[in-house]
Amino acid sequence: MGKNNFACFFTERKRILIFWIGFLIFHFSLHAQVLKRVKVVVKTPHTVKDIEPVNCPNVIPYVYTRPVSLKGLPVHEKKQKFFDMLLPSVLVAKTNLDYTRQVVEQLALKKTMTPKDTLFLMPLMKKYRAKNTAQLINRLRTVPTSIVLAQAAIESGWGSSRFFKEGNNVFGMWSFDSTENRIPALSHRNGTKIYLQKFNNLEESIDAYFTMLNTRTSFASFRAILQKTDNPFLLIDSLKIYSERGKDYIDDLARMIRVNHLQKYDSCHIDPAYIIR
Repeated sequence: MGKNNFACFFTERKRILIFWIGFLIFHFSLHAQVLKRVKVVVKTPHTVKDIEPVNCPNVIPYVYTRPVSLKGLPVHEKKQKFFDMLLPSVLVAKTNLDYTRQVVEQLALKKTMTPKDTLFLMPLMKKYRAKNTAQLINRLRTVPTSIVLAQAAIESGWGSSRFFKEGNNVFGMWSFDSTENRIPALSHRNGTKIYLQKFNNLEESIDAYFTMLNTRTSFASFRAILQKTDNPFLLIDSLKIYSERGKDYIDDLARMIRVNHLQKYDSCHIDPAYIIR
């Protein structure tokens, strides 16, 4: 093989390699997920009796594939069952996201990235709209559990909303992508049909909620405060944009946290027996 032919062959091989690396990064970016560190216990409940009571601080990671109706329960019991149903999934999502962040922090310290490191990082950077690893690390943050539970109760109407019951959509998150699994709303917005996302289980819904807060420009101020404090009452004021009700929504969040003593859940964590080492 002549020198010119060899150079052409080498150049072509390089182009093919670059193409496949780009293709793999694009492909995996479509399915980018946080690392799974929790060995979950999947449950498909049929009645409220199938919802296991939570016992803090060590919570067994029950992930429910569907919610159950809490209709007819006394108010106090209804609230507790709602938190029992949601808390394990909240902690699973938080634990997995925290672990992913730790791995990214370790990779950021390396002088040279391997191709494997790149294939891991690039999809995450695309998913979290990060320009570099420092920004990615800041966007792999979780939210105090008290805020998550308070918003879940308000947005789902204590588990009574159609989107919660039919699609595991805890926070009423909209869908703008026709390729997503989603549910049509019964109303329109400015003449446009509205769709809400549909999830396989409650943990998926919570992970999507974290991704939304960590990526959308409208929550930039929330992320900035989150880097400085985990005090829920200092954080919630920057969530005005979450609802058209603005200040009234923030007042409801604060009241929800106080009245239901939700800060007690901020110290809960997944039972170490279910953490994959």
